[in-house]
Amino acid sequence: MTSHPMTVSRADTSGPLTGRPVGRSILPAGAYLDQKVYDAEMREIFGSRWVWAGFEHWVAEPGASRPITVAGRPLLLTRDRAGVLRVFHNSCRHRGIVLSEEPSTRGRLRCPYHYWTYELDGSLCGTPYFDRSKASAPDEETRSRLGLLPVPHTVWAGMILVHLGPAPAPADELLSPLRRRWAGFDLTRLHLAESRRYEINANWKLVVENFLDFYHLPMVHPQVGPAAAALDVDDVPLSGDIIGGCYPRGATGKADKTAASLPPFGDVPDSLRTRQDIFCVFPNALVFLQADWFQVIGFEPVAPDRTVEHMAVFVDASAAADAYAETRGALCEVLFTVNDQDVPILEALQRGRRSPAADRTHLVPHWDQITARFQHLVADALRDSRD
Repeated sequence: MTSHPMTVSRADTSGPLTGRPVGRSILPAGAYLDQKVYDAEMREIFGSRWVWAGFEHWVAEPGASRPITVAGRPLLLTRDRAGVLRVFHNSCRHRGIVLSEEPSTRGRLRCPYHYWTYELDGSLCGTPYFDRSKASAPDEETRSRLGLLPVPHTVWAGMILVHLGPAPAPADELLSPLRRRWAGFDLTRLHLAESRRYEINANWKLVVENFLDFYHLPMVHPQVGPAAAALDVDDVPLSGDIIGGCYPRGATGKADKTAASLPPFGDVPDSLRTRQDIFCVFPNALVFLQADWFQVIGFEPVAPDRTVEHMAVFVDASAAADAYAETRGALCEVLFTVNDQDVPILEALQRGRRSPAADRTHLVPHWDQITARFQHLVADALRDSRD
């Protein structure tokens, strides 16, 4: 069994949502600093369940490919000639060298070592001097056996999720609670408004905890409106792996993000027009939906104290028209500004974990129920790997 140096704290007060203690932080400060803990998280969380791996628009056109990394493992997104999105291990079947280091639109993939070549559907199509003669090639059985190795994946709401563990359960078991909750929105109509990449000197868990921390909004992000509106939020543990909150009147109670509204995602019921949903799809998809825009922050942990975020803002396809350019731009500017404001907070939180006082931080029942639930998800995943 796997071992790792993390002891889960036991708190002294109880909270109604988690059914578990809320008080002293569940995760010790070392869980945000220690390389062995980080390695265990990559193995037992990111390497063994459905995780966000990228965006569909990264390989929008046939012939496109893009290398990515999940749990430290090199993978490859492709869009083949038929327009099918695929995910493979980014490793040549001959000697295992990484096939691709940069995004490409050239179509075929050529190994830089011995020039073995693959179609974007993963099939092997070129093996120069295979038997030392110029025009030689393997027989069909060998050729079919040496195609790129596929990775289980699914695409939903513009996001690509992959599973690197054995025998994955269907992705719909994870996503179905959100599919049902968002059934009133037509998310097939998503159009990318803008995206940005962030390199953050903080542990991935702090990225999630900050996203789920509604308490800090009026203090760090005054543009969201007065405290009374910004704090008018309900905790929503949607499922075991989808947790977050809802502003029932968020689109009207908080400050307007644009001078004018954008078209909604299809025929959105009136009852959903003012609702804002904020969820973490554990472990690394952070999603924010209201009637006329959808935000995703997907992230890749790269070290105990470093995380790369990919933030994308989507609008309805009809809002891609030039008439909405100013409104789209204003929306994106506000959303990216909010994320910009969080970066120094995250990095200060990371620095604070090095203080001996960091092991005496205290979760409060009125605000930190969802944070406690997230920390338990992490602790349980690592504890289960030891048992």
